[in-house]
Amino acid sequence: MNSKYDLVILGGGPAGYIPAIRAAQLGRKVAVVEKEEVGGTCLNRGCIPTKTLVASASLYKHASMAKRFGLQGSLDLDYSLIAKRKDMVVTRLRKGVEAHFKHLGIEVVRGHGTLKSADLINVEGRELHAKNILLAPGSLPMVPGFMDQGGVLTSREILAMDTLPHSLIIIGGGVIGCEFASIMATFGVKVTIVEMLPGILPGVDRDVAAVVHKALNKAKVKIHTGQPAESIRITPGEASVILGDGTVLTAQKLLVAIGRKSRTTDSGFEAAGVTMDDRGNIITDDNNLTNLPGVYAAGDATGKWQLAHAGSAQGIAAVHAMFHAVPRKIKADSMSGCIFTFPEVAMVGPGEDEWKERGVSVKTSTSRYIANGKAVGMNETEGFVKLICKEQDDTIIGVQAVGADASSIIGWAVMAVNAGIKASDAASYIHPHPTLSELFMEASEGMGYGTIHG
Repeated sequence: MNSKYDLVILGGGPAGYIPAIRAAQLGRKVAVVEKEEVGGTCLNRGCIPTKTLVASASLYKHASMAKRFGLQGSLDLDYSLIAKRKDMVVTRLRKGVEAHFKHLGIEVVRGHGTLKSADLINVEGRELHAKNILLAPGSLPMVPGFMDQGGVLTSREILAMDTLPHSLIIIGGGVIGCEFASIMATFGVKVTIVEMLPGILPGVDRDVAAVVHKALNKAKVKIHTGQPAESIRITPGEASVILGDGTVLTAQKLLVAIGRKSRTTDSGFEAAGVTMDDRGNIITDDNNLTNLPGVYAAGDATGKWQLAHAGSAQGIAAVHAMFHAVPRKIKADSMSGCIFTFPEVAMVGPGEDEWKERGVSVKTSTSRYIANGKAVGMNETEGFVKLICKEQDDTIIGVQAVGADASSIIGWAVMAVNAGIKASDAASYIHPHPTLSELFMEASEGMGYGTIHG
C-alpha cells in the first residue's frame, strides 16, 4: 500500500504531534508514524504522569501542615488510587490529542517506521511517500551496562507501579532523580540519592540548587554527592549499591535516573544518510533541517534540549520553514525550563554560573519569598527569585527562581528575557498585590535603588 503526503512525521511525542497539528492547520496532508501511544514519553510516561503525582504529593504535603493554617484533620494515603488517577489524566489527554487529529484529518500510522530516503518512510511494509519528513523519534532512559539488570527501575517502570516501595535508592541527582525523590519522600518512602557530581541539579545555579538540597534533607532524603555508583546487586527483595568510596547502600527498589539518550539507532537514519554527531544526535541547521533535502528533525533526538516544549517549538519552526509560513526562530539563550521538586525551580536563559563561565560580566538581584506577603500567607517562605542582567546596561538575560509555584509565575521572565527588557523598566511595571509575581518587580527594583521589602 503506497501513500503520498505533504508531511510524514516519525514519532508521536511533543516534537511530532504538535507540528502535525500546525501542518494540518496550514492545510497540508499529514501522517504521524507511532509504534506506541500518541503523545510519546512526555504525555504517557514522563511529564504528565509525573506532574499528576506531584499534584497529589503537593496536596498531601500541605495537608500535613493543616494545623498551621488553623485547620484540623488529615488525609489518608492510598497510592493505588493516586496511580489510578494518574492513568485517567494521561488517558484523557491522549484521547484529546487523538480527537484533535481526527478533526484535522491527520492520519496515525501504527508501527515501527524506518527512514529509507529523503522522501520515503517504511512502516512495517507500508511505504509512505512525503514531500517533507520530520524526524522526532525522542529518547530513551540511559542505563549503563552494569546497571542494566532485571529489577532495575527507570522512569517508565516506576510510573507504572501502583504500590509504593518502603525504600528507594535513586542513582542520579538531576531533574528526574530529584523530582522522584520529592514525590516519593512526601509519600513516606525512605529515599537515598546518589549523584557522582559535587552537587545535585547540575546546570542549575548553585545557590538555587542549595535550596532544593536543603528541602530534600528536611524531607529526610539522604544525599550522597561526589561518589559514583561502582556496582549494584538486585535480589527479589532488595537492591544494593556500592559507591566509589566503598559505602554500601540498600533499599527495596533502585531507580536509575542519570539522563536520557537519543533514540536514533533503530530507524535507519544512518543508512539513509542522515548526519549525526558522535553521541548519536541528529545534526540540524537553524531551520531544523538535516543534511538531507526536505528532512527535518526536532526534539530530544537533536541533542539540543531534553524538554517537551523545546521539541514542540523546534517542530513548529520546522513546519513553518518547510511550508513558508511566518518564520519561527528559537533563541537558545531564551529557553525556559522547570523542575517540579518541593520547592519548584523555574528558569529562563543561562544562569549566573553559566554566564560567568562564558566570560560575560553580569550582576544579579534577588527577592526572597520570606519578604513576600502572599508567600508568608501561604506558609511558603523558602526560596527566591534571581534576575541576571548585563552589567553594562541592566538588560535581563536570565532568571532563576526557586520556591512555591515558580513554574506558574516564570512566564513573566520568559517575556522579559525574550523582549530584552531592562530591569529599570521592569521595576516600573505595577504588579498586583499581594501576589507572588511581585517577586519579579522586587528583584527588578534591586537592580536600581534597592528592593522595597527585601
